[in-house]
Amino acid sequence: MKLNLDDLHLFVLTVQHGGISAAAKQHSLQRSKVSRRLQELEKALGCQLLIRTTRQIELTENGRLLYQQVNQQLTEVVQAAKLLSNQQKSLQGVLRVAVPAALITSNMFAQLLESYLEQFPDVLLEVLHCQESIDLKRENVDIQILPNGVEVQNEDYVQQTLLRFPSTLVASDEYLQSHPQINQLSDLAKHTLMVSRYNQASLPDNLTLRLCSDDLRLIQHMATTAKGVALLPTILIKDALKSGELSQVLVNEPLPEIKLTLIYPSKQFLPEKTRALITLLRDSFTESKIN
Repeated sequence: MKLNLDDLHLFVLTVQHGGISAAAKQHSLQRSKVSRRLQELEKALGCQLLIRTTRQIELTENGRLLYQQVNQQLTEVVQAAKLLSNQQKSLQGVLRVAVPAALITSNMFAQLLESYLEQFPDVLLEVLHCQESIDLKRENVDIQILPNGVEVQNEDYVQQTLLRFPSTLVASDEYLQSHPQINQLSDLAKHTLMVSRYNQASLPDNLTLRLCSDDLRLIQHMATTAKGVALLPTILIKDALKSGELSQVLVNEPLPEIKLTLIYPSKQFLPEKTRALITLLRDSFTESKIN
């Protein structure tokens, strides 16, 4: 026996509205369609549920028994479906975002979140510190941002490349004045180097790394306090360069870029609060907007 839940729902509506025509009119359906689906339901159950007359319908004993059993449950199912649908469309509730430490410490990312919270005051943002790819659905996370080099756990997830962030070699003037000059990349062999794990592989193998961290602010602090030469995203150190806290090294040397990837489970069932943040991320970090 194959039962169609839509047919059961039509049966309940027909009883509640006192007739096929009334139920069809109330829910913008064709009367013939409602009548046909009720016949299919009776066929599937193998018994008559309604006695049809010219002006109204009457329940058979089997029909009365079925109505008593399914009325409340189906009503609750429909209400639950409406609740879920409204929740998907609303701009409220919890939005969980997983980002690496490098992005958490970025002023640009902080300003983006401030803008989102100002626009959507009914959304609670939960920002998680996460360095590796996670299963978003199992972990109940809406969006993840990952740097290049980190393999995405689920290839079925939507992946959007954000802007590439060029890197710059920097050091404090105090450090540069007390150490050998740096005129070419090979000269870095005589210096203390500090990098993130996202760009360390891009440097020559013969260089010695003294500090490797996911915390870009830590690397910047160490460079500012004359502890060595740091390789950092240019966007992170613009203010430090402008103030003179740090100076560029090997300005004309092509250096690696950090690429960020935006990841979310599906376009088809995207809640509006998630879509809004994705739009803001794309507007801020890419040259294209969400479709």
